[in-house]
Amino acid sequence: MRKYILSLILILAAVPASAQRINLDFPDLADRATEVVDVTLDANMLRLAAKFLSGTDADERAVRDVIGGLEGIYVRSYEFAHEGEYDRGLIDKVKSQLGPTWKPLVTVRSKTKENVNIMADMRGDKVTGLIIIATEPREFTIVNINGPIDIDKLASLSGQFGIPEMRKERKNRDD
Repeated sequence: MRKYILSLILILAAVPASAQRINLDFPDLADRATEVVDVTLDANMLRLAAKFLSGTDADERAVRDVIGGLEGIYVRSYEFAHEGEYDRGLIDKVKSQLGPTWKPLVTVRSKTKENVNIMADMRGDKVTGLIIIATEPREFTIVNINGPIDIDKLASLSGQFGIPEMRKERKNRDD
């Protein structure tokens, strides 16, 4: 029986999880911040929110489709009164929690402005999670989205609901 249980544990450990929730809680950071935003929307909360979105309005239906299969959206944002009040090593602390299936998508580096890291949890050709780390001299923000993410559906929301435009229109060369 013991051998059977050990084999089952090894098999389950080898099967990739559908998504990985990252520890985004830094209590000492919250204590030093002048403003803290903490958003925790687990699967149940997302389903509840989706019920309030219209099935007939195209924009709301698109949002409902995007959040429909998600397991959670977690946001932690800390704003500080002065520069240098948080350890920039927190970025590495968050990244150290990511497994080998996490791949970098976007990296923006600046010594004086915003730095952004966007990484996706890739399971074959499927995205099963996103993490966004955005830092400024006086601000540290992390967003973790768990669950299958249809990039095409997400892209269809660009320019709506405060989501930045993801596609740029090409300028006519004759203009």
